Formats: sequence, structure tokens, C-alpha cells
Amino acid sequence: MSEHHKETFITKYIFSLDHKMIAKQFLITGMFMGVVGMTMSILFRLQLSNPGESFAVLEFFLGEKWAPGGVLDPNMYLALVTMHGTILVFWVLTAGLTGTFANFLIPLQIGARDMASGFMNMLSYWFFFAATVVLMSSLYVETGPASAGWTIYPPLSALPEAVPGSGLGQDLWLIAMTLFVVSSLLGGLNYIVTILNLRTKGMTMMRLPLTIWALLIVAILGVLSFPVFFPVRCY
Repeated sequence: MSEHHKETFITKYIFSLDHKMIAKQFLITGMFMGVVGMTMSILFRLQLSNPGESFAVLEFFLGEKWAPGGVLDPNMYLALVTMHGTILVFWVLTAGLTGTFANFLIPLQIGARDMASGFMNMLSYWFFFAATVVLMSSLYVETGPASAGWTIYPPLSALPEAVPGSGLGQDLWLIAMTLFVVSSLLGGLNYIVTILNLRTKGMTMMRLPLTIWALLIVAILGVLSFPVFFPVRCY
């Protein structure tokens, strides 16, 4: 028997080409972002339930600038709503769940050894990770993160002078979403090719598990909608 190439910590756990390890990477990142989004939800709902009241926890997390005297600044309230919605919809529901279960289940349920392209699979995660870093970095911008609502309403998303978060924070949000969309495109193409071309002998399309059909349809819709959802900022 030929000896297998010995994997290092870097190749096995960080820049891995194995679909199971990449699924775990998506899961861990998605869980981390879920905690961040949940914390934001608690902070702005705490103030929403008690308007005008002071909470030391708000000043602890947000500082004197955005929660003077423990009262949440209105601009930061809008920013927290925006970031919470973005994280929960895209980072947790979309990539955290789809990236995890699609990568883990597709090869196992169709009898394939791995995804069609391990390298593209790895790139899908690292684009997702880069999007996470950019999005989180917007929290430390002096003018605050994006504040245009979680569906990015104009003119708050288009006019830099609309609210403090419409400037650099909104630009970072758009960069993060661009990286996120590239990640989703790479992952979706990989899922489609794997399901169509790497099924085990005897497994026709009509014998595929319903889970795989669901993931295939989601991947096709995601790839087809790529030009529509690609974020572009117009001034």
C-alpha cells in the first residue's frame, strides 16, 4: 500500500480540502456570529423595552460614545438592528446552516468521496471568513457600522451624509457582502457539480434523498440570482 501524505496542523485544520472539516469551519464561524448577533439583539431590545432608562451593560459593551450614561444612542440603535439582521439572515441562516449541512451531507448521501473541487470548497469558506472579518471590523469604525436597516434602505444606504453609519461603515458592509456573495457562488457551483456528476453507481436523480434535492434547488437558485443580489453602491 502506498503511504498517504502526512498532514500538518495547517493543512488538516486550517486550509483543509476535506468536506467534513470545511463543514466544521462553517459551523464554528456561524456559531460565533450567532452569538454576536444575539448579543446585539439583547442590547437594543433591552433599551427598546425600557425607553430612556440607563443600563450599565450598554455602556460596558458600547462605550461612552454610543451609550452615554448607559442610554443607547439612536444612531447606534439603528446600527445594532442593521448588523443583527445582516448576521442572522446571511451569516447564520444562509452560510452557517447551508455551508455546514451541504458540505457535510452531500458527499455522504450521494456516495461520493468528497466534493467535486476541494480547492473551490476551501476558497468558499475563506471568502466567507474574509467577509466575517470585514463585517466585524466595521464595528470599530469611528462613525459606527452600517445603519441603513437590515434590508439596507435608501437613502440611508446611498448617501454618506444621511446618518453616521452611512459612510465608511456602509462601505465595509458592502465589501463584506461582496465577499459573502462570492463565497456563496463558489459553494453553490461546487454543490451542483458534485450532485450531478459524482453520484454513486445506481443512484439516479429520482433516487436522491429529499435533503439533497433541497440543497440542489437552493444552490441553483443561489447561482442564478447571483447577478441580482450582487451589491452595488450608487452615489
